[in-house]
Amino acid sequence: MEDTMSSYSFSHQFYQRWTCAPDPVRAAITQELKDITTLLQADTVFESFTFHTHDLDTHVDELYDNYNAEQAIAKAIIDKQEQEQKKEAEETARKAEATRREQAETAQQEQEKNEQLAADQSNIDEKAIIDEKAISDKGVTENDPDDNSKIKKTDSEVADSESKTRDHKNADGKTMSDQTHGPVNHHIKDINNNTSTAINLVLEDSELDPADQTLIRELENQIDDYLSEQMMLMSENLKSWLRAEMTQHFSEQNTSATTENAAKKNIH
Repeated sequence: MEDTMSSYSFSHQFYQRWTCAPDPVRAAITQELKDITTLLQADTVFESFTFHTHDLDTHVDELYDNYNAEQAIAKAIIDKQEQEQKKEAEETARKAEATRREQAETAQQEQEKNEQLAADQSNIDEKAIIDEKAISDKGVTENDPDDNSKIKKTDSEVADSESKTRDHKNADGKTMSDQTHGPVNHHIKDINNNTSTAINLVLEDSELDPADQTLIRELENQIDDYLSEQMMLMSENLKSWLRAEMTQHFSEQNTSATTENAAKKNIH
């Protein structure tokens, strides 16, 4: 048996598929090979021997179905987790944006409140100055009735001075506002998204010349012929090996039975 199988070697595709096969599938196939090895032993009773798996093909198909179902469930769980993580990230970004807007609105309201308080205080100061001046003018008028023209001229000068003062304040306020709300330069960085392009292994025949298409089909046919020949040769080798092993096994059993019968006859 060892001499027969030592000359046979498996292809790279076989090792790749065997490595990628699920553990239960490999265990079932290994157990089937162990059963065959046990069956071929000389001390094994063929009539009472039973395999661990009644139908290996059906059992392997069931194992693959279970494996694919488990993979689908695992993928669904992973997809759901990714969706939940994406949703949480979007919710976090939304809350952060809402907080930023709320803080900006609060700052703007605080600034407007401070400006209103400053304006109210300025109006109070101006009203106090006007009231104080009115009281002073009233006292001058009562003390010197003949100096009405001088008082009127003084009132006009004071009004002009206050008007210039307000204009100056307004001009200063505008200057400060322009300095506060000046243009802001934003530096925008360009981001180059380097995406890896996957190789497309499926090409349209229409992109090739007829001669190239014919050559490709001939090569494909040669591959098919080669694989068919190899598979046929593998089948013949395995059947020959099985036939030789089983013949030897049965021959040994028959020889043993004949020897026992002859011994019993000699005894009698």
